[in-house]
Amino acid sequence: MIYNQAGSAIRTTLFVIVGVSAFLVLAIMLLPKGFSDDLSKLGQGTAAVVLIHDKGSVRSLDLMTLLNKVRSDYSGKVDFFVVDVATREGRMFRQQQNDDSIVLVLFSANGAKLAAHSYGMDEAALRSELEILSF
Repeated sequence: MIYNQAGSAIRTTLFVIVGVSAFLVLAIMLLPKGFSDDLSKLGQGTAAVVLIHDKGSVRSLDLMTLLNKVRSDYSGKVDFFVVDVATREGRMFRQQQNDDSIVLVLFSANGAKLAAHSYGMDEAALRSELEILSF
């Protein structure tokens, strides 16, 4: 007697593929949203932090990680932006800020530059700045 198990194997494979795909879609949807690079939103009524970012710099990546740790706690109070120094916009923004290092630049709700910090900032210091900024 010969049993035809090919249909069962195909169904099982199909269910596994659909299940894994659904899991990946859900996981992607739950990831934190990316940072905006639209600096035209500065001064539009919400305080803001701009990271002047260099993908090749470990310290810049550390600042990005630091921002990711805290930004959900300030959602709706502070906008977070990233400008890449490899882009024309990033180079122009860096030049406007008169700073050659990778920094976090803090802006008031009306767009006034309040502070700029380089690599030495830790989470407690950033949270302190954001508390002041968000009121």
